[in-house]
Amino acid sequence: MSFADTATLASDADAPLVIPYRPRRHFLKLHASERRFIFACCHRRAGKTVAIANHLIRAAYLNGRQWPPPRYGYVGPSFEQAKDLVWSYLKQYTATIEGVRFLEGELAIVLPHNGAIIKLYGGMSAYERMRGMYFDGIALDEYPLLQKTVFSTVVRPCLADYRGWAIVSGTSNGDDHFNKLRLRALADPERWDVFIIPLSETGEEALSYAEAAELTQDMSADEYAREMECSFDAPVEGAYFADQLNAVAAQGRVCKVPVDLSAPVITSWDLGVHDYCSIWSWQNVGREVHFVDYVMDVGKGLDHWAGYLRKKATLGGFSYQCHLLPHDIEAREISTAKSRRQMLGELIPKDEPIITVPRIRSKEDGINASRAMLGSAYFDEDACKLGLAMLRGYHKSAMGLPVHGPGPHSHGADAFQTAAVGFHLVTGLSASMLRRGPMRRKIRGIV
Repeated sequence: MSFADTATLASDADAPLVIPYRPRRHFLKLHASERRFIFACCHRRAGKTVAIANHLIRAAYLNGRQWPPPRYGYVGPSFEQAKDLVWSYLKQYTATIEGVRFLEGELAIVLPHNGAIIKLYGGMSAYERMRGMYFDGIALDEYPLLQKTVFSTVVRPCLADYRGWAIVSGTSNGDDHFNKLRLRALADPERWDVFIIPLSETGEEALSYAEAAELTQDMSADEYAREMECSFDAPVEGAYFADQLNAVAAQGRVCKVPVDLSAPVITSWDLGVHDYCSIWSWQNVGREVHFVDYVMDVGKGLDHWAGYLRKKATLGGFSYQCHLLPHDIEAREISTAKSRRQMLGELIPKDEPIITVPRIRSKEDGINASRAMLGSAYFDEDACKLGLAMLRGYHKSAMGLPVHGPGPHSHGADAFQTAAVGFHLVTGLSASMLRRGPMRRKIRGIV
């Protein structure tokens, strides 16, 4: 059931219960989500706390279980914040429910028909008391200000008994634990819905254009990017592709990019077994490079990735021209005495040649090649969302060297670099030319 212009709750009574909540347009999809977990990054003054409060009220009211009573929680960074802000919202929007009880001392609401409880928790000591309790749903608000392990060690076990749901919300604070959870959520679309709600997409429903313009005068560029445009990469010092990715976004090159059935697909890889393996899928279309898919995971073998390619060929309409892999594909496995190139070659069709991209002379050369490719690149806004996050987070250390780990950013960037360095080896060559043995040897020999 989803919210409409006013929130209507089904009940056992003849007439439905109407609560005085008019959802803002940008929260309708969040309210309609059927995923178990929701990640929501919202700009300041978007109205997320009101939306979360009503999301809890609806879930609690519609829960049909009588015993044990349904239990829902709101977790904020402080007791004062929960009391001063959220408590008033909960009372305001449940006031139309006849028989509702407000437990002021406990910051809890008890609904009459099923005994459902909605309770507020603020600060570390409060949500530590949640350990060992069951919950049907929990909202973690202002997540960047909460302890970074609260979801995994406190909240997630509380949801196990009744397969409860969770909303994790907040405003961007850079590349912190909130951002890391975002990347995990993007990689797990079967369980997570991810909503990024910047001011540029909410229009005047949240703030007037005049006020938004004035904010740009009173906030630094990085502050405005984080607080109002939900940017997770703005504060990253030394990001390699910041200017190029800003241009990609400003020129509308992150959009719907359907697979061109008249052009073959090329894949470019960064290999990993115990570490991340990343694969970009792209097409050379005229003077443009269309990136149509990105995937990454850790601990998967070559058989898994070969199966993924076959699935994309069957369901996604991908017709592969070739596969670009880094030079370490030639490394031999001790257990089999075969190179990973040989092993992959046994798993994919023979008419899809594997091209080993030569080792580059310096990392700076690869970064420059990637920057050049970004100048003509288009990215599918859904299929490449995770890959773009990897590129945005790829940055240099204080010593001026590329940061490799502990996060996954470098792997997505290295797979993109494989495409950039290998671009001229495959574009302009027909698939039949690539399949010829002498031509393949010639391509591999280019340095």
